[in-house]
Amino acid sequence: MAMRCRIVAVLIITGCVLSVPATTRSDQATTAYNEADFLGRVRRLTFEGARAGEGYFSPGGNQLVFQSEREPGNPFYQIYMLDLETGDSRRISPGHGKTTCGFFQPGTSKIQFSSTHHDPQSEQLQTEEISFRESGQERRYAWDYDPEMEIYTFDQETTEFSRLTRAFGYDAEGSYSPDGNWITFTSMRDAYNRELSEDERKQLEVDPSYFAEIYIMKSDGSQQQRLTEVNGYDGGPFFSPDGTKIVWRRFDEQGLLADVWTMNLDGTDQRQITDFGSM
Repeated sequence: MAMRCRIVAVLIITGCVLSVPATTRSDQATTAYNEADFLGRVRRLTFEGARAGEGYFSPGGNQLVFQSEREPGNPFYQIYMLDLETGDSRRISPGHGKTTCGFFQPGTSKIQFSSTHHDPQSEQLQTEEISFRESGQERRYAWDYDPEMEIYTFDQETTEFSRLTRAFGYDAEGSYSPDGNWITFTSMRDAYNRELSEDERKQLEVDPSYFAEIYIMKSDGSQQQRLTEVNGYDGGPFFSPDGTKIVWRRFDEQGLLADVWTMNLDGTDQRQITDFGSM
């Protein structure tokens, strides 16, 4: 977990660096020098597929779980595991539907991730997306907060899948506590389990992430509890190395500003850590 926490720290620092105004060509040398202060010995680990990302180390540091668009007939992300000693990788998600956010459970052979493979429309959506891409049309990149996204685990020893969440609405961005007993995650279920006002319905059509909140649950899916109650996206939660705090990113209601926050595991003592006036 220590290695993984360092990765998160690097990502946070990099985000701060990239949020400054665009540089001119004359600034590039200085920018490259500043990046070298934080990044070194950069190695490329994936070479297959259209894209790959969101990789996390196993607790022992010898494996990596990540998402990649490389499955034949499926243009969406699937979850893969890379053996850093042999270089071999294999898919651990079902292969159809959309997936995201893989994470190793400490002390076990399990990996949690989010998937829509249970959705009866999943393969039809794959066909439609392939047709769209082949047409030559383009769209601005935006993350798809699919309301069918649910959290699953995959056991490397038994090869069995277990579903942990069953609330309609995006459930994803999960990570384990250092002892492996808890999962904190992002959910938009509140946008679907109650009657929305007219303004809220319009907001859901324009930006569903507005309804994202932080939740916590036991690693078997029990004791699901909502921790945040603020309008605007709250997401990307992780546990502190000692397992006593949760750190996450909070956007303002317009989705233009974002800062890092921390809180206790019961949602108390919410504190803003950054205040850069940017994303």
